[in-house]
Amino acid sequence: MGSELFGKERTLELRQRHIGPSCKVFFAKDPLKIIRAQGQYMYDENNKKYLDCINNVAHVGHCHPTVVQAATKQMELLNTNARFLHDNLVQYAKQLSETLPPQLSVCYFVNSGSEANDLALRLARQYTGHHDIITLEHAYHGHVTSLIDISPYKFHELHAKYQKEFVHVAPSPDVYRGKYREDHPDPASAYAGEVNALIQEARKKGRKVTRKLFSHRDSND
Repeated sequence: MGSELFGKERTLELRQRHIGPSCKVFFAKDPLKIIRAQGQYMYDENNKKYLDCINNVAHVGHCHPTVVQAATKQMELLNTNARFLHDNLVQYAKQLSETLPPQLSVCYFVNSGSEANDLALRLARQYTGHHDIITLEHAYHGHVTSLIDISPYKFHELHAKYQKEFVHVAPSPDVYRGKYREDHPDPASAYAGEVNALIQEARKKGRKVTRKLFSHRDSND
């Protein structure tokens, strides 16, 4: 059973005092205070159970016993960076690459989605020699500067002028609320046409696209 140091109002007061306001909470009018989780459920301070359809971290459920056991075992033995040789690092890379096509055989292990996307952006630009990016409206790719620049969810909160000239925003392929909906004869081709139009427009300006980032802010990259 989870426990709490403070009541909900005190926790909220301390958060507002000591945590930056840009670190927003879900359901701001009445934030949830979650004190424990198990499997697909999260529990508040009153032990009310919530089905977790938001969290993007616990991919195999919260507090999965196999994950907890493996993490505990490793932390009791060694917790350091990847600049030393260790069998677990190369064994995991080998096992992971064996699930992929042969040409995908090199791994970079990172600590967050932001770090992964920043690295992918750097690799793409290094490989292609191009700089421009096509992203989807409302997309969020991470909180580092390079990714805020290509995340409409973030830069549109500031001002239209904050959209960089190398960023091209395509409509999100949403057949429910999007530009082309279920009643369109071929919404997939219509959305693809929007992307192609952005590519052609960039070329007219002498620009070349490095990468297309198609991820919604509500999904993992």
